Amino acid sequence: MILGVYDNPDKTYAATKKLLNSGYSVEDVYSPFAIHGIDRLMGIKRSKLSVAAFLFAMTGLSLAVTFQVYVSYFDWPMIIGGKPNLHIPTYIPITFELSILFTAFGMVTCFFIVNRMFWGKNADIIDIRVTDDLFVVAVNVQQNKTDIQALNQLLIDNGALEVRERTKE
Repeated sequence: MILGVYDNPDKTYAATKKLLNSGYSVEDVYSPFAIHGIDRLMGIKRSKLSVAAFLFAMTGLSLAVTFQVYVSYFDWPMIIGGKPNLHIPTYIPITFELSILFTAFGMVTCFFIVNRMFWGKNADIIDIRVTDDLFVVAVNVQQNKTDIQALNQLLIDNGALEVRERTKE
């Protein structure tokens, strides 16, 4: 894998576009923040996280309503303040809170599963400076036999501060 290190998101975007147009296989682009449009450029599809969030929220909502109806109507019916046993407007705050709670815990769990961040697994950071202020474009040279010298020159011509090779472990 050849890594091109950049200090500017615009240069990173332009270099990625140039590499893809030249037929190189860009494995990934690492950055400290999102670069607008890079996912579309690389052909990355939209995430299904919104669907997962909706399902977690509906799980929380249905469990909250089921529990409150069971407790207030079947298990322990009490008339409080003259309200009927099955008074839906009183369930709204608890239902809302449990929907948010289930969504939050579910999304955190999804995040750890999707990113394979399990207990005891060390992170494979491509370059420690990526978490701070630099951008890295990783080009896969094993997929198709490429001229490494031409690739290095292309990266440097497009503003790379540093070009280096990294073996995948």
